[in-house]
Amino acid sequence: MKTAVITTAGLGTRLLTTTKASPKTLLPLYDKTFDKTPEPLLKPLIEIIFENLYDNGFRRFCFIVSTKNKKSILNHMLPDYEYIELLKKRNNKFDTRFIKALKIFYKKFENCEVKWISQSTPMGFGHALLTSRKFVGNDTFLLHAGDAYFPDYSFLKNFISNSQKNKKITATLLLQYKKSLKGFGIAQTKRSNPLDIVFHVAEKPKKPKSNMVILPVYILKPNIFDALKKTNLGYNNELQVTDAISTLMNWNHQISAYNFKTHKWFDIGTTRQYYRALNYSFKNALK
Repeated sequence: MKTAVITTAGLGTRLLTTTKASPKTLLPLYDKTFDKTPEPLLKPLIEIIFENLYDNGFRRFCFIVSTKNKKSILNHMLPDYEYIELLKKRNNKFDTRFIKALKIFYKKFENCEVKWISQSTPMGFGHALLTSRKFVGNDTFLLHAGDAYFPDYSFLKNFISNSQKNKKITATLLLQYKKSLKGFGIAQTKRSNPLDIVFHVAEKPKKPKSNMVILPVYILKPNIFDALKKTNLGYNNELQVTDAISTLMNWNHQISAYNFKTHKWFDIGTTRQYYRALNYSFKNALK
């Protein structure tokens, strides 16, 4: 699997006023250093997502950005060798590792096919995904929300390989058992091998029918785009990926589920959640 779609077009209003000028996907988190320096690196979340997907073999990236935040994201993501030269001229020994970190990042970025798609008005996770249809083409791809922080991507290899064992599977959801269900899409599953089969999903239901929440990373076949076209607006009067998954099931497509078990991940969409993610990332980066 080579293609990934990363959505970053949300307004991030629950993190105002910081997100007025800079999107939440640029909020910094700690990351493990590549050298023996005890101090961890501080990177924007979008860089952490990109590098981890790259290290897992992805080479085609579609970033969905808002017209408001596109410039700030591009300013960070696009290679800037003039900035590296500026650091070199400072002749500061502490800058050496940052120069190397930037060169590593730029080399990865330049080795990829990258598409930037702008949204003037966010109209839901599903609508953001729909804009990537032409870029994705006929490839099975990974969808990753730009505000989801995963400290460890070692699950990704099994997530992908298990999703490919049954050719009849149209989509694979990443699920986790939770007691607190507010704000999550919910899935109901039945036992199967190698992955459980999903038989019902709902986006942020008032009365959840299970404790299995849908995490914001998906493996999808291009059929999802036809489903999005035929799906009505849902929660918050927006087009939702969860509802499109339900449409696929109504069309007799099989949807599988990968259990994320008790592994850590964070939605950085609120100040409290971001604080937890930042604290955890620091401790994780020192391991």
